[in-house]
Amino acid sequence: MKNLILQHWNGTLPPWAIKCKESIQGYAETIGADYKLLSGYPFVKPPSKFEIKPWTVIQKIHIIHESYDDYENVLMLDMDMLATKHVDDIFKYEGIGRLHKKSMSGLNNSRSRLWPALYVKGKPAFFGNCVKLNRYERIQMRSVCDLDEILAASNGDTPPNDEIIMHHLMCKSNVLDNKDVLELPHDRFCDLVEEAHPKATLLHFCGPRKNSIR
Repeated sequence: MKNLILQHWNGTLPPWAIKCKESIQGYAETIGADYKLLSGYPFVKPPSKFEIKPWTVIQKIHIIHESYDDYENVLMLDMDMLATKHVDDIFKYEGIGRLHKKSMSGLNNSRSRLWPALYVKGKPAFFGNCVKLNRYERIQMRSVCDLDEILAASNGDTPPNDEIIMHHLMCKSNVLDNKDVLELPHDRFCDLVEEAHPKATLLHFCGPRKNSIR
């Protein structure tokens, strides 16, 4: 069984991102997975009116691309995910990531407010920093992916982010309707550094937490 870990960054990697990349690349090697760092606009180049940032989250939807169909599982990680010395193989576990339950509730969340055309209340929605999809899930999501539909759902100068697009494709394809386990052990693989298990394998250094990476 072949597995792949992906990350994405646009432009020159800052020092903290180099540290994260090296740690994730080493982790992939340890567990026998392949690793690839994506750059540029592998999924779609957004219209010029949208602000383009180095992390351009919409590009992480490239996880569903047919070029990865030889892999049983593909894991997409944010650039600010860091592997620790506590190695546990994430591919041994069922589940996609960590459910974003506030977003799913429909109450006071940016997804339903900014991109209502892509949002379905109560349906699975995940944080975007750690997403693992198997081959079947990727193919089904790809089969319903309409770039024109996705970009048309933009709110002014705010294009849909990777989290709402993932949610939309999962809902549209019904790919998770018969999936029993949706969440990974998120305290071991998906959580912020201050929330995670003391022996977590992957840590999320979101926001200013990056400044503590040495």
